[in-house]
Amino acid sequence: MTSSVFSLERRIDVFAVSDFLPTNLTSFRAERLVSYNNGDSWSANWITSENGIFQSSLAASATGDGLDTFLVGRRNDDKFYFARLPEYYEFRNLNWNVIGKGVFDGKPAMCSYGNTTSEWLNRNNISTTYQGVRVMVFGKGRDKKYWWASSVNGGASWHMAWSPIGNGVFTSSPAAACSANGNLVAVFGKGNDDRIWWAYSTNGANTWDMAWAPIGKGVFTSAPAAACSADGKRIYVFGRGKDNRYWWAYATNGVQQWDMAWTPIGEGVFTSMPSANCSWDGRIIHVFGLGKDRRIWQARSNDFGASWDIAWRKIHSKKFTNI
Repeated sequence: MTSSVFSLERRIDVFAVSDFLPTNLTSFRAERLVSYNNGDSWSANWITSENGIFQSSLAASATGDGLDTFLVGRRNDDKFYFARLPEYYEFRNLNWNVIGKGVFDGKPAMCSYGNTTSEWLNRNNISTTYQGVRVMVFGKGRDKKYWWASSVNGGASWHMAWSPIGNGVFTSSPAAACSANGNLVAVFGKGNDDRIWWAYSTNGANTWDMAWAPIGKGVFTSAPAAACSADGKRIYVFGRGKDNRYWWAYATNGVQQWDMAWTPIGEGVFTSMPSANCSWDGRIIHVFGLGKDRRIWQARSNDFGASWDIAWRKIHSKKFTNI
């Protein structure tokens, strides 16, 4: 029920949704908490966005330079709505716009790549263009297939919304990750057999090289989370096992094979799907989840997951509802 973005090798933005009408568990607002030191400590307070009411938790991604954050959530009409947060500012007053006409179940997933370009128009005004910034959004349709939409101008418009990925059907929301050049696009989901399945493209999602295949033999009770290194060689995927712990798998050679699938991260137990991010080289990995105390907990590895120097530690005392 969280999403997270890792920027500039030190800043982490964690997004969640809170039930601002406690008697109505279909009305949630977006919230954000920030760490400026790779998760060693966290800001004192969650910041609430005053615009937008959602039925799902949010998906989040960032531009390649880490200056702009993109958010997507499912609103009460079951459509996905997109917002852009330029250079971390104005979170309280985000402007949300619908993506096409598709309707969905569950939480969206997204990934993005490319950098913005800015220039000074005069001493008081700066112009920023998002041309060439690719944003891809994924969701589970009413037919249980995964559908996706694509923008090539940072979400200003959507040249495609929506198209299915293969014929697989799923019981969870999707997860997605892409490389910094956009060649690798990987999508993950929990199938009817409770295993995590994946599809991938190596040509920027012009076609799908494979859709779908299972990852190992593990079985899960939640939607997955995913992250990958900038070069697309290190791919990480996470899920909540039958024991309510988070388990993970990884590949170090891109789409060739999975080096390991699956092993648990510490002893923590959770009530939600995980969220995850990693550094550009894949060395630093962050994982977040909702504990049984309804608080968000973190795990961190600084050595490609060989060890976890944090597993697990709560990031704040605020409680959330799992959606």
